[in-house]
Amino acid sequence: MSLLVAAIGVFWIQRSFVAVTVNGLSMSPTFETGDRVLIRRGTRGLRKGRIVVVVRPDIETGWGRKPLVDRDVQVHRWYIKRAVALSGERYPEQVKKDGVVPDGHIMVIGDNPRSVDSKQHGPCPTHQILGVVVRRLARSTAT
Repeated sequence: MSLLVAAIGVFWIQRSFVAVTVNGLSMSPTFETGDRVLIRRGTRGLRKGRIVVVVRPDIETGWGRKPLVDRDVQVHRWYIKRAVALSGERYPEQVKKDGVVPDGHIMVIGDNPRSVDSKQHGPCPTHQILGVVVRRLARSTAT
């Protein structure tokens, strides 16, 4: 019986969390290439200021219009960004746009001023979110 409970626990953890390795400088200095972070899948815990992992938008068409069918980290290319405005909140000043973020969307911006994010692609649909960063697992040792 305890083996079954352990197996169910492992299954739940694998379905609820995923570890990813940061690649790029868009969240520098918060995260650097090689840092490992733990992500809670879905939007639970999503608040302004939290760091999220979202599907990388297409250069020409932007964010995906359809919900993700597969949230496998190996299938898609991902961005790690900070949620700077949620649905119904005013656009942040970095975006240089008046109004509020539409329902079902968030604004995501990297901590590095040169980051490619909602400044170029507009609001990100919440159905494009892989998950919310829970914590750093390991700091890159590269110098």
